[in-house]
Amino acid sequence: MLLGEDEFLNCDRKDLSLSNGDQNFLSLSFELLKAQKVANSIIILDDPISSFDSIYKNKIAYAILKLLSSKKSIILTHNTDLIKLLEHQQKQCFNLYYLNNTKDEENGFININQNEVDILLYIHKFLDLLRTDIKDEIVDELTFLIAVAPFLRGCCQVFNRPTEKNLLTKLMHGYETEKINLTDIYNTIIGPGVITQQHIVSADDITRLSLDDRTAISPDKYPLLNKTLIHTFTYLFLRLNVEKVLVSKYSVDTSKYDMLTNIITNSFDGNDSDAIHSRVFFLSRKTLLNEFNHFEMDMNIFQPAIDITNKALIKERELIMEKLAGL
Repeated sequence: MLLGEDEFLNCDRKDLSLSNGDQNFLSLSFELLKAQKVANSIIILDDPISSFDSIYKNKIAYAILKLLSSKKSIILTHNTDLIKLLEHQQKQCFNLYYLNNTKDEENGFININQNEVDILLYIHKFLDLLRTDIKDEIVDELTFLIAVAPFLRGCCQVFNRPTEKNLLTKLMHGYETEKINLTDIYNTIIGPGVITQQHIVSADDITRLSLDDRTAISPDKYPLLNKTLIHTFTYLFLRLNVEKVLVSKYSVDTSKYDMLTNIITNSFDGNDSDAIHSRVFFLSRKTLLNEFNHFEMDMNIFQPAIDITNKALIKERELIMEKLAGL
């Protein structure tokens, strides 16, 4: 087999005039061909699109569907991109499960019902749900509105609603005290008729709420959505408390240092071991720094539920609040 005019097989990878992405894609292609030919009826793929760009992701999804059409495949992934690519290339080609293996939690392959598959795959169906049927599922309107606030802010970016975006930004910084009418923003961005009461809160108000026994919507019909809403509520709660405590304790000038990363580095800017330890502790917390990117980049509201278990989130929450109390 030749690549251009050069022998391709049995060559050292460093001698091939291919990028790492090209080489990884070719390597995976051979694995898929091998899987196609073996006698085994079930093939397991572990996150096959990891580290690939969008073009290769499409090709891999296509190759999986074509080369393994005679097999049953179990595909393990944290990446909902692959799920969407498979669906768009061949409708209803998979059953979707959430895999969990954590002590004292629901474990095994947990089926994702079709209601949630639809809103996970199609953003317009999720928005339709928020405009109509979610009303019958909401258990606590305030918890629900706070939990969807980061997603609403992402919608403001897409819908070009700078006024509402700026108001929601104030709700997502722990040093802000301005009260925001979440009901009005929801009605403006999503539509009226779902939220029945006026909910006017500030970031400071949110830091004073309890995290115990929070429920946003009924878990019966949308268990994964309820989980992700509670996770998002928790992330926001923790983020706001960290900003509030650090800005107050270390007199951080938020006109210069308004973002969480800058607040942390400004609060612990020394080279002594305590400053380094605190800086690393807060900058390494997944719940503080990473999760809100999903709402403004790919509008993926479900990623927080996929990325961390309930038990791990409770432990993270306890560590952060204990750290804040000990400063």
